[in-house]
Amino acid sequence: MPDLKSLLEIQILDGRIKALETELRKERQSVELKKLRGEIKQGRAAFEKLKETYNVLKNNLNLKEISVAKAREQADSLGQKLYSGVITNVKEMDINSKKLESLTKTVSLAEDEILRLMERKDDIKAQLSEIVAVSTKKIEEYRKIKELLLAKQQQAKGELDKYQDIIQKMIEQLDPGLWNMYRDMKNSLHEPLARVERGTCMGCRMGISYREMRLLKQGEGLVYCGNCGRILYWEK
Repeated sequence: MPDLKSLLEIQILDGRIKALETELRKERQSVELKKLRGEIKQGRAAFEKLKETYNVLKNNLNLKEISVAKAREQADSLGQKLYSGVITNVKEMDINSKKLESLTKTVSLAEDEILRLMERKDDIKAQLSEIVAVSTKKIEEYRKIKELLLAKQQQAKGELDKYQDIIQKMIEQLDPGLWNMYRDMKNSLHEPLARVERGTCMGCRMGISYREMRLLKQGEGLVYCGNCGRILYWEK
């Protein structure tokens, strides 16, 4: 009687190998990791764009503060001249008074603008800190998931190696003709061997004939399913 039990065990192990390989492919293409990578990339882009805005604002603020300092200095100098009695000409006093008034107004408006720029700067700085915090959290989450997936992959690879070693040892004990026939049938059938339960081929789920069942019970040679063509295996 052909050693169909060993062949069935090989087929079962082969199915487990295919399932593990499929799982490994899914893990390598993890949707969750892909989503996190995209979010981290978007976060970095948003950070760089906002940082550029922050730097431009910071430079504008510095220039504005320098400009105000100069205008304030001019106003203070002019005020000293006006109120110290250095300028005595009425017309000249009137001109310089208007000039001082204009400088004072300019300084006041500029100081208001500086306050707005400072508030905007602080707001952007807070946004940058928030982006960094969120990105750091996502990077850590990505790292943990990646480590978990790598651990699962290592475990799956170990199981694959174990199953392949078992299969190889079982193949060495099989009749070469039976093994070659099984491999040829796998070109057209995913599982060439089918167990018979309650008079039914579990490969195609169709009932087998009385003659096929009788030949199986005799156990003298290979019996094929009349419906799907699989090699039938029956255990008392």
